[in-house]
Amino acid sequence: MGQGLEGVKVLELGGGVSAPMACKLLADLGATVVKIEPPEGDPDRRRGPFRHGQPDPEASGVFLVLNTNKRSVVLDLATEGGQAEFEALAAGADLVIHNLTPREMAAQGVDYARLSARNPRLVMVSITPFGLTGPYRDYVATDLTVFHGGGWGYLCPGSATDPDPNLPPIKPFGQHALIQAGYHAALAAMAGHYGARATGRGDHIDLSAQAVMAAYTTTGITTYTYTGKVETRLRSPRSAPNSFYRCRDGQVYIVCLEEDQWARLVEVMGNPEWARRPEFKNRELRGDRYTELDELINAWSSKLTVEQMFHACQQRRICACPLFSYDQILHQEHLLARGAIVEQEHPVAGKLLLPGAPALLKHPWWALRRPTPRLGEANGEARRLLANGGPKAAGAVGAGAPLPRPLAGVRVLDFTWVWAGPYCALLLASLGAEVLKVESPDRSDLSRRGPIVPPEMERGVNRSGQFNERGQGKLSVSINLSRPEGVELIKRLLPHCDAVVSNFSSGVLERRGLGPDEMFRLRPDLIIGAISGFGQTGPDNAYIGYGAPITALTGISASTGYPGGPPERVGIAYGDPNAGILMAFALAAALVARSHHGGGQYIDMSLWEALNLSGFEGWINHVLGQPPYPPMGNHDPVLAPYNVYRCRGDDEWVSISCAGEGQWQALCGAMGRPELARDPRFVTASARKAHEDELDALIGRWCAPQERWAVTAALQAVGVPAFPSMSAKDLFEDPQLNARGYFSLHAHPEVGTRAHPTVPWLLANRPNGTTGRAPLLGEHTDEVLGRLLHLSRAELARLHAEHVIGAGKKG
Repeated sequence: MGQGLEGVKVLELGGGVSAPMACKLLADLGATVVKIEPPEGDPDRRRGPFRHGQPDPEASGVFLVLNTNKRSVVLDLATEGGQAEFEALAAGADLVIHNLTPREMAAQGVDYARLSARNPRLVMVSITPFGLTGPYRDYVATDLTVFHGGGWGYLCPGSATDPDPNLPPIKPFGQHALIQAGYHAALAAMAGHYGARATGRGDHIDLSAQAVMAAYTTTGITTYTYTGKVETRLRSPRSAPNSFYRCRDGQVYIVCLEEDQWARLVEVMGNPEWARRPEFKNRELRGDRYTELDELINAWSSKLTVEQMFHACQQRRICACPLFSYDQILHQEHLLARGAIVEQEHPVAGKLLLPGAPALLKHPWWALRRPTPRLGEANGEARRLLANGGPKAAGAVGAGAPLPRPLAGVRVLDFTWVWAGPYCALLLASLGAEVLKVESPDRSDLSRRGPIVPPEMERGVNRSGQFNERGQGKLSVSINLSRPEGVELIKRLLPHCDAVVSNFSSGVLERRGLGPDEMFRLRPDLIIGAISGFGQTGPDNAYIGYGAPITALTGISASTGYPGGPPERVGIAYGDPNAGILMAFALAAALVARSHHGGGQYIDMSLWEALNLSGFEGWINHVLGQPPYPPMGNHDPVLAPYNVYRCRGDDEWVSISCAGEGQWQALCGAMGRPELARDPRFVTASARKAHEDELDALIGRWCAPQERWAVTAALQAVGVPAFPSMSAKDLFEDPQLNARGYFSLHAHPEVGTRAHPTVPWLLANRPNGTTGRAPLLGEHTDEVLGRLLHLSRAELARLHAEHVIGAGKKG
């Protein structure tokens, strides 16, 4: 069998986090990635952290993680010769992935029309802060401004108790806006390449990092579009318990999403009398009294150790996750057993312990084959490395003919629910796959039972905003898997499917006779993706995990919060969409591998391991022997200013950051304080970081009397990254997102036409957006079973009568 993405040729251009992260995912699965660096190298070679605090461009921690398995080539794209060489390299590539701004693209000759004229199959992914079109296309940004510009910051930290409205919205520690933009770029690149192989024609994919962040705040957006309510970081939780709880030696995050979990927690706590009070009888009433409930649970939990509480809860199928620091993570038996901590020797940095693959693969394509490259170490080899890429024999679609979506013809059997799996399947459906969502006629997807419904309507399985956003473009097939005949229907469907994705707890499908061995027997080249909290193997594989508490296991929570304060929640159930996008990428990569080499794949993804990769900056800081990053609000370990400042109005804030001396001097000029650029406290980057509090106070006083958009316009006009911290209402009304068609308006038979977010990219040559509304429960059961299995009307009627299949219900 072939080796994963072996044979896929990639050019990486740009620097920092987003494009390097996208290309790291491809390189670690076997693609040849040639990283083009300017003469001074990728900026992250100077970011750190460094072992012993000694700067070395060959041993910067962030660079070491993001650039495994790549080859470095130095080209000066400011010169005609450099641009000519880049074009020659692109002629031999399958993919170009970059994060240049539109102005940098123009200055450096990165023009898809010219490149594709020479290489028609070329797919180029352009990652920019706000997209290549729209009124903000030329806005400059850092991770901070994109994070807040996409709405996540307005929800963070989302503390369950005693929120302080005077404290600003913040971000989790790390560069998560750019990381997630990289993940989405990797998926788009794989889907684009798959479509190019099928049709002979490539595409230019325009990916907006702001739209990626908006995709992660969809619960807030649907709350606004369905109810008119605006959620903030000051909101009370929809349900409880859903918070950190004190132990004798640390903290544990507990969440109960279902009533049976709450009932078991009450048993673990010894059936206290207070738990029988009527105000705690369901999760929403508990959410209304979360402060009181938290203190009652804390009175119990504070008598236990973290280890006792973790295992006592998990052994009763209650989601509990300890708050780990990195020194604890690197010794976890479960991660070690699953190979999720990998040792690599680097010629300059020495021995490194790095995050392993975000998923375990049956066919072990993922490997750290080469350490990160020295600057220019492959100079002169690039054309050889890219040999046999680029143009191939003509595909099936001629020039000028309309092109289908890139995954057209792929069929996915979808057993997912809630968020992680449904987000994965939503992305695949939007890329053109036919997604068959298998649903129980008796126990629907938890998100179908969600509370976000139009205020004039009763709750119903077809009315939840959460489901109607995540279900867009899918077909609902209602099959009762508790009946043997229902399982047989699934077995008959499997040979007609290219991929299967699920996010049940470990062993659920196996107990129904639908384990991977049986699936592969029915279709040997099937691609199977299984998402779970802790993975399908390892000593804790039976434990359950949800997106919010899983952040506690990864070190991200330990470094998230206000300066000088305790660790905080990160505002969303981050583990869910993070695993969803990584699984979508892994499935698309397996489709590409099958198209190159044949064969299937089994992908075992845990929320924990997938999020460990996203928390890499704190991880490598610990590995290199540096002290742990404490909670630092919006601050960055290196850059200053880098913060969010209050503006005129009610809870209105603007993010401002400077990534270099030119931006700092421009900020001083825009503030009318050019002398600050010469102030000894601020004259260098290290001096500004050392005097960050004083700097924040100065900028804060300047912002306070101004309107946030006025601050943004004034600073963007002089090239300083600035953008408001956006609410869901702001996003819905945002001229940039609307100019790019980010919201879908599919008419729905029960809730009418409601705006839902779509996907964060625009394809130049193929259809965009979601393909249709979310399905009613069981809406497509008869159509799909009749079309694929050729069941007659009489057979379908019998299966309905015997409750093997269901057409669903309205309301």
